[in-house]
Amino acid sequence: MNMRTNSISFFFGASFLLATVSVAYAQTDITQQPYVPRQLTVPADRPYTVAPDTAFVAGNDVLIPLFTKLDERWAQVEPNVQFKKIMMGSTLSVEGLVSEKSAFGPIGRGNRRPEEDQFIQRFGYPPTYLKIGYDSNPNNKLSTGIWVNASNPITKITLAQAASIFTTGGRSGDITHWSQLGVEGEWGPVPIHPYVTRDTSAILAMIDEMRDKFGGNPFSAQVEWMPTEESAIDAVAQDAYGMVLMDYWNNTAPMNGVTTWARLKDLGPRIKFVPMVIDDKGTLSDGTMEGPLHPMASAIGININRVPGKPLDPWLKAYCEFLLSKDVQDILGSPEMRKVGFRPLQPGEAAEELKKIE
Repeated sequence: MNMRTNSISFFFGASFLLATVSVAYAQTDITQQPYVPRQLTVPADRPYTVAPDTAFVAGNDVLIPLFTKLDERWAQVEPNVQFKKIMMGSTLSVEGLVSEKSAFGPIGRGNRRPEEDQFIQRFGYPPTYLKIGYDSNPNNKLSTGIWVNASNPITKITLAQAASIFTTGGRSGDITHWSQLGVEGEWGPVPIHPYVTRDTSAILAMIDEMRDKFGGNPFSAQVEWMPTEESAIDAVAQDAYGMVLMDYWNNTAPMNGVTTWARLKDLGPRIKFVPMVIDDKGTLSDGTMEGPLHPMASAIGININRVPGKPLDPWLKAYCEFLLSKDVQDILGSPEMRKVGFRPLQPGEAAEELKKIE
């Protein structure tokens, strides 16, 4: 058998193995299945190939602790496929794909509309976003969610109720008074004073992500827009009937990695985080690292350029399956990653993500 025949046999053998493994993953819960090594290689003719079997990757710096661990595990199972990474911000996730210089783009949130528009303008179809987990409590802060004055008797809120307060046009109608949340007595007939901040510490994309969690409807006219996060949380601390939709926050201690709340000492005890459930049958989350995943937790994942109707390169498809496998989901669920704020996918979610690469 000559060298050409050997190469053809290896190609078809590897393709058959990849197809067999993919079918096996599709028929089981991939998060409970270890990744199966496949002796992969990176095509030399791809724009993102910067050295033999080395792909360039651009993405978000928030994910550096996670992808450092993932790279270590990947090197153990697929040593022939290596990465050269630049991790400086979420916008690089899509920009790297648009330039065709990046093989995939790690991102610590969902895509923003302008980012998807940029990709669609370049290729004529949207990027494929593969969710691999969640960033729920970065730097030990409480999850994105709802805060009220500490004197407020409310004990929980559903995602749908919050959506009906802060956005308008939803099928369940708008919520404007405390009685609509089951708050009785003198609070019931009083209007809710909703606040949203215009600037979430320069992460303006968070405002879009919050609205997306609520179904994408426009913000309500009753919302009072505050100039900064601090001014918004200050307002609720001094407004008994206020409610604020906040990015990650903490009212009990200085926050690691961000400017300390100037009025933490005097106003910290005057606000409280409202536990949230997706619906009446969901599990109540108190927004902490120890509790269940909060309904407003940010997704984390990667963007890939998948041409509709065409298969992904075998190495990239295998890498996507690796991210959904037990290897990676166990890392995401480890105490080390929990301290950073990351969490694995919820039961059943991996099956939906797998459909995006089939």
